[in-house]
Amino acid sequence: MNVKTMEGLAGASTSISMISTPMNVAKEAERKGDTDKMKRALGYAAGVRQQAEEYGDKAEQGMKLDGKEAKEQEKLRQEKLIEARRDERREQEEQIEQQSGAGDGPNVDTAEISQEGKSQIQAEGQPSMEQASDVQDMTYDKSGEAAEAVQQTGELVDVTA
Repeated sequence: MNVKTMEGLAGASTSISMISTPMNVAKEAERKGDTDKMKRALGYAAGVRQQAEEYGDKAEQGMKLDGKEAKEQEKLRQEKLIEARRDERREQEEQIEQQSGAGDGPNVDTAEISQEGKSQIQAEGQPSMEQASDVQDMTYDKSGEAAEAVQQTGELVDVTA
């Protein structure tokens, strides 16, 4: 909170509290018919009211300054957030580039049938993979297109559990 705002609010509050005294004196003087005393009390009350208005103006100025400062702070905070988001995006793009450029060959997965699976196929009477003449080693990339054979790339991934 701005100093002007605090000073203005405190001064206005005090002035409003103080105005009740001369107003009470003016009412008392009016009841008694003492016009001179009543005029003096009302003059003093007008002075205190004027002082309260001045403090109110000071509080308004302080609040305007507070508003400007708050807007500037919010603008700086938004700029920092935007810059942080840009940095995060830049880092993510760099990571993606590194990951996509890290592999020399195509990024593919392959599967290999274990010895247990081969023996199970033979037990069921199905021809083994080596015996089947129409079975080829074929790999597929993420788009579903056929890729180089596993033996050619030299990459094997065992997917057995």
